[in-house]
Amino acid sequence: MALRPGAIVGGYRVLQVLGAGGMGTVYLAQNPILPRRDALKVLSADLSTDDEYRARFEREANLAAGLDHPNIVAVYNRGEETGQLWIAMQYVEGTDAAEEAKKGPTAMTPQRALRIVSEVGKGLDYAHRRGLLHRDVKPANFLIQVVDADDDEERILLTDFGVAKSSDDGQDLTATGNFMATVAYASPEQLVGTSLDHRTDIYSLGCSLFKLLTGQNPYPSTLPAVVMMGHLHEPPPKLSAIRPGLPAALDGVIEKVMAKDPADRYNTCREFVQAAEAALHGNQYRAPETGYSTDPRTPIAGYSTAAHNPVAGYGNTAHTTPATAYGTDPRTPVAGYQQPPRTDSDQRLVTTQRNGNPRSPLRRFLVPAIVAVVVAIAVAAGTVFFTNNGSGGGGGGSDKLAQVRNANPQFSGKTVTAFNFGNSTLSAVLNPSEQAKFLQNIGFVYNPKYKAVGDEKSPRTLSPTSYSTDNDTEVIIVLRTDSEAGNGGLRGLPSSILNSSAKVVVVDDPSTIQAFQVWTGQSNDTLADKMVPVIAKVVK
Repeated sequence: MALRPGAIVGGYRVLQVLGAGGMGTVYLAQNPILPRRDALKVLSADLSTDDEYRARFEREANLAAGLDHPNIVAVYNRGEETGQLWIAMQYVEGTDAAEEAKKGPTAMTPQRALRIVSEVGKGLDYAHRRGLLHRDVKPANFLIQVVDADDDEERILLTDFGVAKSSDDGQDLTATGNFMATVAYASPEQLVGTSLDHRTDIYSLGCSLFKLLTGQNPYPSTLPAVVMMGHLHEPPPKLSAIRPGLPAALDGVIEKVMAKDPADRYNTCREFVQAAEAALHGNQYRAPETGYSTDPRTPIAGYSTAAHNPVAGYGNTAHTTPATAYGTDPRTPVAGYQQPPRTDSDQRLVTTQRNGNPRSPLRRFLVPAIVAVVVAIAVAAGTVFFTNNGSGGGGGGSDKLAQVRNANPQFSGKTVTAFNFGNSTLSAVLNPSEQAKFLQNIGFVYNPKYKAVGDEKSPRTLSPTSYSTDNDTEVIIVLRTDSEAGNGGLRGLPSSILNSSAKVVVVDDPSTIQAFQVWTGQSNDTLADKMVPVIAKVVK
C-alpha cells in the first residue's frame, strides 16, 4: 500500500507518489535537513524481508552512492523504516525517454535519440570503470530535464543505480536463484544466468537505441517467453526494415551491439555511440588500431568525472520538446563525442564490423524457440522476476534424475505428452527438445506423434478449439498460464484434453513453468524438485 502524503520515512516527509514498480514505490519527499525535495524509493516488503537481498542492497547502495557524474542520478542516503528498506536519490523534474518515444519520430528524431543514448553512455562508462553494472538499462530510466526553457536545452540522467551490482559478483542470480531484469532489454547472458560484465549494459543500451529510433522493442511481443527467446535465439532486428529512411549502416551497428556473444559487442558505450554516429551521419568509422582496453575500469579520454551539483526534480510530468530544437541536418554532431573525420569513402566502408560468429558459446544454453506461450510470472512496471529454485544444473543433474526414476517406478514406460496452454493458445512440446528429454530421463516414453519434422522447432502451435487428443498417450501434462489457472484445477482446459482417457497433470506454478519453458542449467533440478511431485500425485 502506498504511503499517504505527510508520512515520515527516515526523516523524509512524503509529498506525493511519483511512480511504482516491481521493486517498490518512488515518492517525492521533503529532505529533513536541506531546503530541497528528493526522490525517495521505498522497496517492497517482500524484498525488504529477504536476508540475501538486504545484504546485497546495503552493499551495492553504498557503491552506487560513490558515483558522482553529471549523467547519473545521485544516491544520497539509505535506511530502513518499519522493516522496509528505502533509498533517497536526486529528484529530476521532467520526463523520461520512454514517454518521449511514445510521441513518435517527430519528437524523437534520430539526432535526439542518439544524443540521449550518448549521454547515458557517458554515465555507464564512468560506472563501468569503477566496477559497477547497472543491470536494468532502459529508456524509462533515462530521465530528461529541460535546463533552459528558452533554447530547450536538455539534461539526460540515468536513474536506478541504487540497485546496481558490482561486476565482481560475476552473476545476476542470487544464491537462491532470484533474477531480476526488464526482459525487453535484457542480454542473453542475463536471461540464462551466466557471468556478467559491462557488456551486458552495452547490449541493453543498444536495445534502448532501437526503441527510441523505432518506437518498438527489438523483439516486440506481449508474451515474455517469446521476447526471451528472441534475445537468446533470433538475430538482431534491422532498423531500416522498421523505420524506412534510416541509414542501412545502422543495421550493422545494432547487429554488433546486440551480438549474442559479449565478445562480439562493442567494448565501451563510447565506441558504440561513435559507430552509431558515423553510420547515421554517413561518416567512416574505424576502431583505433590499438583497440580499446579490455578493462572497463580504464579511464576513457573525454569523459568528465567532475562533481556536479544536485538538480531538483524526478517527476513524470511529460513536456513537449519541439523537434526543431535538435535540428534536421544529419551532419550535426552529437555533443560530447568527437566526430570522426568525414571522408568521401566507398559506401561499403560505412557499415561497421558485423558479428562474424553466428554460433557463439552461448548457443549451448539456447533452447528451441518458444511461440504462443505466456510465462505467468509477476510483471510490474515492465520488470519481470524469475525464480528457479534448485541446486543448479551442474554435473549432478543426471544423478538427481536417476534418483527420480528409482523413486517413481510408476513412470517407467508410460507414454507422455506435454502441452502449453495460455489464453486462447495451445502448443505441444516436440521431441527432440530439452523438455521431452527431461520427461524421458525420469522414465516416461515421449509420444511419438509429436516428433519434430525436418527443421521444425518445439513447441508446435495447435488450435485450442479444433485440436483433438485422439492419440495413444497415457499421461498428459498441461502447463497452464491462462487466466483461470490456479491450484492445479482443470477448469477452463480445452474439451479435447478434458475428454481424453489419459491422466491429466496440471502444472500452474510460475517458477516451475519458467524452468520448463525457458531451459537453463537449473531447469533439471528445479523440475525434479517441483514438477515431479505434482506428476507423482496423479501418476501412481
